[in-house]
Amino acid sequence: MAIPSGTKTSTLAERRSARLRLAFSREQLGGLRLATYARLIALGVIAVWLVAAQREVSVIYYLGVVAIFATLAFIQLAVSGRPGRAWLKYVFTAAEMALLAFVLVHPNPLAAHMTEVPLAMLVRGQNFLYFFVLLALTALSLSPAYVLWSGVAAALAWSGGVLWVIAQPGTVTVRSFAEYQAMTLADRAAALFDPEFVDVVVWQQQLLILLVVSALLAVAAGRARRVVERQAILERERSSLARYFSPNIVDALIQSINPLGGVRRQDIAVLFCDIVGFTRHAATHSPEEVVSLLREYYARLEDAVFGCGGTVDNYFGDEMMATFGTPVVGPDDATRALRCGRMILERLQAWNRDRAERGEPAIRAGIGIHFGPTVLGNIGGERRLEFTAIGDTVNIANRLEGRTRDLDTDLLVSDALVEQIRRENAGGDPPELSDMIQATPVVLRGRSVETGVWLLKPDRPAGPALVASD
Repeated sequence: MAIPSGTKTSTLAERRSARLRLAFSREQLGGLRLATYARLIALGVIAVWLVAAQREVSVIYYLGVVAIFATLAFIQLAVSGRPGRAWLKYVFTAAEMALLAFVLVHPNPLAAHMTEVPLAMLVRGQNFLYFFVLLALTALSLSPAYVLWSGVAAALAWSGGVLWVIAQPGTVTVRSFAEYQAMTLADRAAALFDPEFVDVVVWQQQLLILLVVSALLAVAAGRARRVVERQAILERERSSLARYFSPNIVDALIQSINPLGGVRRQDIAVLFCDIVGFTRHAATHSPEEVVSLLREYYARLEDAVFGCGGTVDNYFGDEMMATFGTPVVGPDDATRALRCGRMILERLQAWNRDRAERGEPAIRAGIGIHFGPTVLGNIGGERRLEFTAIGDTVNIANRLEGRTRDLDTDLLVSDALVEQIRRENAGGDPPELSDMIQATPVVLRGRSVETGVWLLKPDRPAGPALVASD
């Protein structure tokens, strides 16, 4: 069974990392597109509010500014999606922050009454809050660096505007918080009511809050990015593991740091299932027909294995190996293995009824099951590892499956499996042992001692078999 992750070489890990970076690049472009649409909606709302609030010719200036922001958003979206142009979003963001600062500290040239308003009054209002709108939109990019850059660009742009106002003739200010603290209450009140006064302490607070918010948004973007990355990895691992393990244990494996563990000895139940006569069938049918048959066949086998909490270890042509007790030992592994064998036969009988209605020959399968010690671990080379079971238990299960033809049975299990089932069900024989009869011990290929076996009485539907035998 191939392991989907955690056992690849560094080169493969680098490939995965590169694929994730590419995926995030696409997501960042998608976030930029979403931010553009959100920005256009916000600009539309602002434009409507401006028209409704002012209703005079001077509003044309602000509508022109809104149009410039919209144009910059469209240009940024168009050029940032090109290969190697991701850095342009930093340039456009700096330009937007600079434009916003310019608009906030310069009076509207179309409004005559604004020429009489001191510039200091322009930096004392709530216009500074517009920077947070632009900053919030950058969080959609899932790029912490971009969010931080946006916060720094906003702080620099606003600082440039405030310092320009401070440098104008007639502007009154204090240079530090200590100087402000040294002022009397009357002096502070006079300063606050002075239209030429610029409160440097407030400006410093604005910068601090802006940078703190940008840092928090960057952390949130980074957290969201890690969650998305982790979820992508988990979904890929879950999809891969679901091909082998029953769905009820996939989540447990995903949450474990080392779900499959190291190499170890473990008692498990091993099941082999093979189509009788498949070799001849494959030789007389087209590859498409053979593959179609195998897909339908394995779909039924997997349903039975996963339904009984087993693991699909491997496929060998038309033969499947499944294990019970991997990767975690259970209290009824042997019982579930036999239950699975009987369930497979039930699935095949139902399938054969459908095939008979279509005039197709019945499918007969041989199943062998054994219980005993195995060695579990990752086996293979550096480029491809498989978590699998090896040992004499696997060989015995495979050879039991091969002897089903000789004993004219569809299901043959070992004494060891039956004994383990009885230990698991101390209160008496479970239903899984019904119709199982003890047969004469057999000598399996490659072994010199007899193996005690139990078999299921033949109970096959009428109709032609796929072929008589291999």
